[in-house]
Amino acid sequence: MWIGTGKGKGGAGCTTAALELAYAATRRRRPDGKRRTVGVLDLDPQSNATDVLEPASRRIGIKDVLAPNDPLPLREVLVPTMWPGVMVAPSSRFLANREADLTPDGIGALRRARITGELDGLVDDVIVDLPKDVGKISATGLLGLEHLFITARATLWGAQGAEEMRFTAQRIASKGNPELRIAGYIIAAYEDSDDAERVKGEMQTRFGELLLDPPVPRRSRVPEALESYHTPCREFDNELIEVADIYQQFYDRLLDDETRK
Repeated sequence: MWIGTGKGKGGAGCTTAALELAYAATRRRRPDGKRRTVGVLDLDPQSNATDVLEPASRRIGIKDVLAPNDPLPLREVLVPTMWPGVMVAPSSRFLANREADLTPDGIGALRRARITGELDGLVDDVIVDLPKDVGKISATGLLGLEHLFITARATLWGAQGAEEMRFTAQRIASKGNPELRIAGYIIAAYEDSDDAERVKGEMQTRFGELLLDPPVPRRSRVPEALESYHTPCREFDNELIEVADIYQQFYDRLLDDETRK
């Protein structure tokens, strides 16, 4: 499966979702009994997912797949990480340059990789961490996806950002990627309050059954686990198992739906 996590506003937990979904995937087994493997494509020039995963090398990365001249195959830039079963196409600040020099051929690179099965036999799932800005790089990621999780905070701006990302995804689906579907809206870092409950109710009305339940609760140790210790929530602290279980539920539901097709 090619799965993406996207947001319309910063601080919406998009990278956390990508990493936790990747870890959740490695806990499931294939029909042959082996654990599933994952390739994370870090399309965010801030490279937070890359930093957390600690790749074996950063010499090449996703920027080289999108290069205007002599691009590398996606398969060649995936490298092992400190997370068992997870590979990454590293990002760096130089990826931001692609926003200006990305060619039409480059924009279609990830879609071609999926359709041709370039990563078949290397990883079972691909998870794409989309950038905050909606531009060419984001379009490149959306063109490659089959499923998109949209993350948002339960705030007015968060709901607006989710709506903007939905609009962008629908445009990409209609113009170049008819396989793209919204897998659900994840409310991240949820804190129970009257205002948050009101916004959640408005999002429920707007997004219907695609608003995933339960919301992911805010836990102060999540950044500590991922940013400071580069460790999945489940492996870091018993307090964070609740968070890990929610992302596991979201991944499992998607995988099971795909398996039944």
